[in-house]
Amino acid sequence: MDDTNKEILRLLSEDGRMSFTEIGQKLGMSRVAVMKRVKKLEEDGVIRGYKAIIYDPDKVKMFIEIITVDDDYEDLLAYLNRTGYVTALYVLTGTNRIFATAVAPEVSELKYLARMVSNKFDDKIKSFSCHGVKEIVKDIDGGVDYDRAERERIKRNESLPK
Repeated sequence: MDDTNKEILRLLSEDGRMSFTEIGQKLGMSRVAVMKRVKKLEEDGVIRGYKAIIYDPDKVKMFIEIITVDDDYEDLLAYLNRTGYVTALYVLTGTNRIFATAVAPEVSELKYLARMVSNKFDDKIKSFSCHGVKEIVKDIDGGVDYDRAERERIKRNESLPK
């Protein structure tokens, strides 16, 4: 991948609605040249889609880490993949590690998911841990960027007596 394509990807990752004309102006290229490059990046699977990032402060996020007893975990992956709560699913380096991100409107729904996975795959799971997200500091896929000044301001306000 050349530097021009990398720059196109950077611009689109910052603003997925940026027009080919705007990208071309920033890179000194024609709209058509940008369009051809973007189409090729889409065809090659580098650009997999465009989406609106919607912040929902009422949703609860949980991280799940599972270590299985052996490498026979396809049924577990398929189950996690089917659930509407799991938004990301990874097989990690190391021995038989699975990592998932789950999101739901209520903590009780995520507890239910954890119980179901733990019970259904009890014979395949060596270690199972879940952690609720207390605060999102940075999530480029979720539109949250680290802002130290804002975090310090919030901490100061939270520590003031009421």
